[in-house]
Amino acid sequence: MDASEVRTRIKTIIGSIAGIDPQRIGDDATLRGELSLDSLSLLEIGVDVDLAFQLNLPDESYKEIDSLPAMVELVMRRHAELAAAGDGTPEAMTEDVEDVGHLEAAAEGVERFG
Repeated sequence: MDASEVRTRIKTIIGSIAGIDPQRIGDDATLRGELSLDSLSLLEIGVDVDLAFQLNLPDESYKEIDSLPAMVELVMRRHAELAAAGDGTPEAMTEDVEDVGHLEAAAEGVERFG
C-alpha cells in the first residue's frame, strides 16, 4: 500500500467521522485548524485509522498528530516497522486467522472422536 492509498483511506475515515466530503479534504489539511476537529473527533479518527490499518498502537500515539500528512506518515512508518518485525502485517494476520481455522477444525474432530 502506497502513501496515496493510505491518504485516501484516511480521508474517508475523517469524512465519515467529521461529516466532511473526503474529496474536499486537502492533502495537506491540518486536523484542528483547517478541518476544525475537536479532541473527541481526533480520538475517534485515531481509533478508526488504527483498526483500518491494523496498527495496534496505543491511543496516545495519535495525540500529537496535527495534519493529514502526519497521519499518513504514522501509518506508513508503522507498516514498515511491522513488516521489518515479520509479524503484525495484514498478510501475517491473514495467516494467523487461517491457522486458527485449522485449529478449530482439529478441535471439532477431537470432540467428535474423543
